[in-house]
Amino acid sequence: MPEWGFGIDTSYAQVSLEKARELKLYGVLFAAQCLWTGAEQPATRVINLRNYHNAGIAIVGYISVASHHPGEWHVDQGRAGVPDDLWTALRKVPIDVELTGLDYATHVVRAWDRAAALGKPQDCYTSYHAWHDLLGNPDRRPGVGLWNAYWDGDPDVDFPSLRFGRWEDNEVWAEQWSGGTNVQGVFADRNQARLDRLAIALPPAPAPQPPTVPAPTPPPAPSDAQWLGAARILARATDLTTQRRRLTESQKAAVRFIIG
Repeated sequence: MPEWGFGIDTSYAQVSLEKARELKLYGVLFAAQCLWTGAEQPATRVINLRNYHNAGIAIVGYISVASHHPGEWHVDQGRAGVPDDLWTALRKVPIDVELTGLDYATHVVRAWDRAAALGKPQDCYTSYHAWHDLLGNPDRRPGVGLWNAYWDGDPDVDFPSLRFGRWEDNEVWAEQWSGGTNVQGVFADRNQARLDRLAIALPPAPAPQPPTVPAPTPPPAPSDAQWLGAARILARATDLTTQRRRLTESQKAAVRFIIG
């Protein structure tokens, strides 16, 4: 079974390096950042990606397409200004399909082609409503990965209960399960994603260790006073023995003390 992990999605909220490290400790394994809204580049996009990356969080960037330009133009706007090392570090760059007036071939397919030409896998962020009702539910290109938006507030995977676009279940690599909320002081959407699809490896669980048995504490060495007292009792016991008289319990204990 694939392993799923928690991540967030930010657009305009600014995330400092200190906050990114806090999110990492909180359990955020990946962070997605909007690169292009269909109309503008969020001013926070590069600094957020840099801080997420430096904090050890896997990064994703997404690009929205809008009807006023073909898909490849939007991808170029999202790519412009992103430093090469951060672009290389992006695990995925999904095409965000959620605006009205889109044409599948002109805006979506051409955006996928441009993303592929820029070295990124072909992926889509969308929802049942956007794909089915606004776009007309076209058949997706086989092999395109899906990041499904399904805001039920539950970190599970709901695509099998409401399929669209002829996506196969194993092509779904993430689900966005809530809209903007406060995540450790950052306004972000909440997501679960397949860690293998984002090349995120969890550290191996520590091997079970045998229970530690404490070493027994040796009794303290007898004091000089104890030795002298035991010797006196032993002498008395010797006298009693020659008289064929029985020893008391304390005298027997003294004998055992002397002979170990």
